[in-house]
This record gives sequence, C-alpha cells and structure tokens, in this order.
Amino acid sequence: MAAELVQLQPGQQVDQWTIVKKLGEGGFGAVYKVTNGNGEYALKVEGCNEQIQVLKMEVYVLTEVGKRNGRHFCKIEDKGRSAMGFNWICITLVGKSLQDLRKLGPGQHLSMGSAIGVSIQALEALEDLHGIGYLHRDVKPGNYTVGRPELNELRKVYVLDFGMARKFTNDQGVIRKPRAAAGFRGTVRYAPISCHLQRELCRKDDIETWIYMAVELTSGNLPWKNTQDMNQVGEYKKRCRQEPYIKELFAGCPREYVEIMQITDSLKYYDAPNYQVIYGLMRRAFTSMNVQEFPYDWEKPQGCF
Repeated sequence: MAAELVQLQPGQQVDQWTIVKKLGEGGFGAVYKVTNGNGEYALKVEGCNEQIQVLKMEVYVLTEVGKRNGRHFCKIEDKGRSAMGFNWICITLVGKSLQDLRKLGPGQHLSMGSAIGVSIQALEALEDLHGIGYLHRDVKPGNYTVGRPELNELRKVYVLDFGMARKFTNDQGVIRKPRAAAGFRGTVRYAPISCHLQRELCRKDDIETWIYMAVELTSGNLPWKNTQDMNQVGEYKKRCRQEPYIKELFAGCPREYVEIMQITDSLKYYDAPNYQVIYGLMRRAFTSMNVQEFPYDWEKPQGCF
C-alpha cells in the first residue's frame, strides 16, 4: 500500500496550487503545504484506488460542520481529482499539534491554565461534531492543533483527522441502533472502555477519550502509557474507576476531572452528554486551581515555556 502513495515534489502544480513541501503522510496518502500566491494552505491527497476513501469522510464532515459555522474546524478551500490518479482537498493550514506542544513543556505537560483552556476548546469541537451526527472515534492530542501565529490564531484549537469518524444518526437525525459487535477503532492509549469491549461507540465514548487526553495534557501521564497490550490497558482503565487507582489517574489534575468522568460513566448509548455541565466544571477548575487561562504556554517567548 505504502509504495502506491502519491508523491508530489516542491514546485509541482495541482490545479491552482503549488506544492511548497511535504508535511507528513499516513496510511491513506500525504499532506503538503501549498500556496496559490494568496496564502498558504494544506493539501491532502489520496489515491483514487484506495479501498477506504478517507478524504470522502473528511469532505462530508467539514462541509456539514461548515454549514453550521462549526468552531475549531478547518475550512475547505478547494477540492478535485487529478488526472494523475488521486483525489485532493485543500484546507486551512494549521500550527503545532497539542501532542507536540505537550512534549515541549516541563514534565511533558502543559501549564494548568493552558491544559484546562485547550481541553474546553477540544470539547467544543466534539460538541459541534456530535451536533451534525458524527462521532470522531480517535480523540487524542495528535489530532488537535493550534492555529498559526501568522494568522494570529495561537489561541484557537482545531480538530483534525476524520478518517475514523462514523455517522451515528440516520438521515432523519435518529440515532442508529448499535451493532452487536464493532471492531477496535482508535488509539489504544486513549480509547474508551467500550472500544476495548468491542462495543458500538456513542457520544459518551468520545467524551471519555477526551478526559484521558485532558489528563495527559494536564499531568503528562496516563498510568497505562507504557502498556502495549490492548486487553491490559482496558483492564487498567476499568480499575481507574475505583480507589486507589482513581487517585493515580487524576494525580496532579483538578478534582473537577473526577466529577466529569463520573458523569460521563453514568451515560448510556442513546444519552446526549450535557456539554454545558462539563464546561461549567472545567471553568470552575480555573478557580479551584487558582490559574488563568491566558496567555497559553506557546504564546510566551521561547525559553519561557
């Protein structure tokens, strides 16, 4: 599969877009920085013969969320199919991922104010995604970024990568019945317990995954981070619902995170999360921890992180 990935070179043209450099590649294709003379954008390409058309899902999600003025999403600037045998979309170019920013911090975590602040924005993105009937199913720091300093967007968080997304409602907006069994989707470190049990995922599972991400951004640690075995990680996550393991999971975090997990764990498949209650608890965490949200760590001069 990898041998068939589309490879484009700097200076090459794709329609009106000129390739500047490759930004990265995944199993589906590559992402390039491009320009049309009026600014820089990201161009994602995917071979027309790929069995799983990831870009199609990306276009669906970004188009639908764009109709509702979704917060925290890239905008589609252009899209097309090349005679060279690949599909492409051109979207907003973003900045560093929360994963990269976390690793730059002392102790490999963000400051308390920055961690709480970007976690609130990350949840807003999920609320908007759920609002159009989609689950993300791969929430993790690597799939969120901040904007670019050139656009004065260092305080804006973007959610990326809808390759694992799934529509959980039908065309009438009714929630689909869960399948009897669903394969593992996502990333073992952040996956919800339901995923380890191979159950159909729902909105609360995206929230559970978001909690694990918030913990890691806040403390730099998830107790199972050095465990590779999927089943062992699932068991560890279950144990972390009880003492003394719950203290281990939330060490160095606001107590509000524990409340949010308990609320989330109480939800059933068809239940809508109460996002406003969660935002309220997260905002309360600023006060209980006696921290300010701004400036974010990456707004400070280098060396003062």
